[in-house]
Amino acid sequence: MSEAPRRSPLALVAIALAVVACNGGSRKVADDAGAPADAGPSDPAELASRFDRKCVAGDLEACRNLGVMYAEGIGVSHDQRRAAALFGQACNGGNMSACNNLAFALAEGMGIERNIQRAIEVYQKACDGGYKLACRNLGLLLRDGRGTPADLNRADTLLDKACKGAVPLACTNAGDLDAMLATKGAPARWKQAVGHYKQGCDAGDPTACRQIGLLYLEGIGLPKSTSAAAMWLERACVPADPIGCRVLGGMVLQGVGVPKDVERGKRLLARACDAKDQDACNLAKLANEPAGNDAGVSAVDAALASPTPGSAAEGSGSATH
Repeated sequence: MSEAPRRSPLALVAIALAVVACNGGSRKVADDAGAPADAGPSDPAELASRFDRKCVAGDLEACRNLGVMYAEGIGVSHDQRRAAALFGQACNGGNMSACNNLAFALAEGMGIERNIQRAIEVYQKACDGGYKLACRNLGLLLRDGRGTPADLNRADTLLDKACKGAVPLACTNAGDLDAMLATKGAPARWKQAVGHYKQGCDAGDPTACRQIGLLYLEGIGLPKSTSAAAMWLERACVPADPIGCRVLGGMVLQGVGVPKDVERGKRLLARACDAKDQDACNLAKLANEPAGNDAGVSAVDAALASPTPGSAAEGSGSATH
């Protein structure tokens, strides 16, 4: 059987972008619920009871925290209506974090009738009140036109404001919007995209690091450099970005921009596979057939060769896990 043909190293981008393009705009806007802010007792039911007492006594943050517990069904029954009511109570009292939760519930129709225009108003209230994650969430809603006409200019302003307000994911989202506008006839926006991605990466969002790596790999908005791409993809992979690990794994397998190391390349693909990246699982299987020789690496190279429409601009999309 003849060896699979060797392909251009830039084919590595294609498979990364296959997932990026599919997942880029699909993630929901963040509700920033998270764990309740006040840790208190370790027993969830006891904690919920404590928040209930404090909420009745007028503690707005306790009302919001109790709402989060109802929304998640932690320590109390899963009750979206009760959660939305608590978010509304806290928001009306001036708790901007609760306003963000309420706006999310309104936008998604979770425990309350879906009302996009009201969601926009409440997000804006929280944003104006200093809660920068609400600026990001509103920016994403307007960027994607979710239930309302898209407004890219307003989205641009909101995402940049959230980025400057120390919301790392907002920097990545702002970079994605810059890149989208750059591909639509505003090439000067590539510089802004890179700046936003660097802010996001430095602030701890591995997706932003990966976006810079892909731009270096493609030579879009930055000089083409496989070694620089590898450096940024490493920064993405080390925390938790499976796509960054997958692309870096392919580069390491082939010695593109880094010394060739088949075993390390396989480990990187396995790490991405463990993070539920199915394409990485497929590539890891190819890299091990037959195990330990160049035929497996060549099979990976061939699998990376099918071009996919799109570019690194389609990165982290709208956002939230």
